[in-house]
Amino acid sequence: MVKKALVIVDAWEDLVAHDAATYPHLADEMKSFGGFLNEVCKIERKKGTRIIHSYAHYTTHSGPMKDIEIYPEDMVIPNANDIMAAIEADGDSIDELYWCGFHFGVCVHGQAEAGVGDKANIVTNLCLLFPIHSWKEMFASKQTFNYYLWSQNGFEEVNIL
Repeated sequence: MVKKALVIVDAWEDLVAHDAATYPHLADEMKSFGGFLNEVCKIERKKGTRIIHSYAHYTTHSGPMKDIEIYPEDMVIPNANDIMAAIEADGDSIDELYWCGFHFGVCVHGQAEAGVGDKANIVTNLCLLFPIHSWKEMFASKQTFNYYLWSQNGFEEVNIL
């Protein structure tokens, strides 16, 4: 059986003050999307997928988003550079590692690249796009990554470019 893991990137409870002031709707959007990710995690946990919460080392946030439940069997990693070492130290072997969260083309790709390189698997429909970006722009600038879509049936690779 293939062992999978899903990394949720930067699901912070509060925004950086500058982003909150510039994009007043973003906090509500993130909380709504966080609720969706929570449901995805429940489905994936039942399938045996390991859920990993990865937070960049920003000190300006109040902590993890309350809308996404962190279960005792989940991993919480403060630095994407440590993900593979943490998985190995935990005695887990992961065959397929997928990345999602906040925000597509920025932190998701940045943490994925720091963790496993620029051939990482990004789950497009499990990422939120930052307000100043466009999907077309982000895909054009991130062509080396592998892209997937998620459904209750699993992760399906798609050719977006």
